[in-house]
Amino acid sequence: MEAEFSWPEIKELQEQECRGLLGLLQEMGVASADRTYPPGEAIYREGEYGDALYILTSGVVKLFSPYSGTKEATLRLLKPWDIFGHLAFAGETVQLAYAEAITESKITKVPKVFMERAIRQEPQVALKVMTLLEFRLVQYEELVKCLLPRETEVRLANLLPILSRKFGEGDGGGPVTIDLRLTHQDLAAMVASTRESVTKVLNELRNRDVISIESGRITLKDHQALSELGKA
Repeated sequence: MEAEFSWPEIKELQEQECRGLLGLLQEMGVASADRTYPPGEAIYREGEYGDALYILTSGVVKLFSPYSGTKEATLRLLKPWDIFGHLAFAGETVQLAYAEAITESKITKVPKVFMERAIRQEPQVALKVMTLLEFRLVQYEELVKCLLPRETEVRLANLLPILSRKFGEGDGGGPVTIDLRLTHQDLAAMVASTRESVTKVLNELRNRDVISIESGRITLKDHQALSELGKA
């Protein structure tokens, strides 16, 4: 998928698939529920029964898992038209992470029992779900690669372009601003590092004019430098 499509094309295709899936479900009379979550509200908690497919239609959602008592690892940041929720069609399953709204977020929830029925009745539903799961897998694989290097600098150099592609504002050839207010602790949770290490690396990147930071929003200014750091 990565070789065939650019990230802007993947975003567009993902939205088309989500809208197409919701349209099919509506035509079939499949029940779903729309709900808006304020910032900071839990959508579901780790260990809860996985009983539905969730589709984010607006806002930003964080998937995370706590560890070592008070720490947490951010597993994924979701943008509109991402799907989420641990939904197993064979037997029962539980959610493997917490899902929490970062900004005001509108979410469509389709109960598992109705998804199973729709998939049995209409092959196009199954095809669209499989396509969306593939998009999700691609994003997970990208984030996992960020954790392979030992150095925080290399991890951040790999993470920032991913965030810029997903939440970026700007043209492809110039500076790109990540349209999210990210604290140093937020970034540390995404690269499995400490806030102090992330702060040090960000200051170094800013001093070298690789990035700039204003009001918690990071702008990538030197994409080539980040690319070279990410290969270290």
